[in-house]
Amino acid sequence: MKTLIKTHIMGIAVLACARGLWAHHGYAEYDRNAPVTLEGTVKHILWANPHVVLTLETETKGDYSVEWNAVFQLARFGIKSDSVKEGDRLIITGSINRNPEKRILTILQEISRPADGWHWENPNRTSVNSTTK
Repeated sequence: MKTLIKTHIMGIAVLACARGLWAHHGYAEYDRNAPVTLEGTVKHILWANPHVVLTLETETKGDYSVEWNAVFQLARFGIKSDSVKEGDRLIITGSINRNPEKRILTILQEISRPADGWHWENPNRTSVNSTTK
């Protein structure tokens, strides 16, 4: 009986780990050498791991899913859930999926909000030079 319980627990642990691997993805589908800048309005924002995800409504290219960093990574640089809100007009630069039908922008380099001058720059891209207002 103890062996059966241990087997079930190990099976559950393996499935939990596999689920985490399934949820995360690689970046081979994205062109890091040709950054794209999108401008639009935040339609929806989800502050959750593995990435904070914004839905950006552009005027000419439709809606894009924008994958930012993880919540804990952003928190290290003072980015909180109220730093970016639905309705904000943003300019975002990052890498776009090679399949244009997917409409995903990730590996973000910078985000700016012209209305008040707020700006975030990826600290892994250059020196830490982000501003949070």
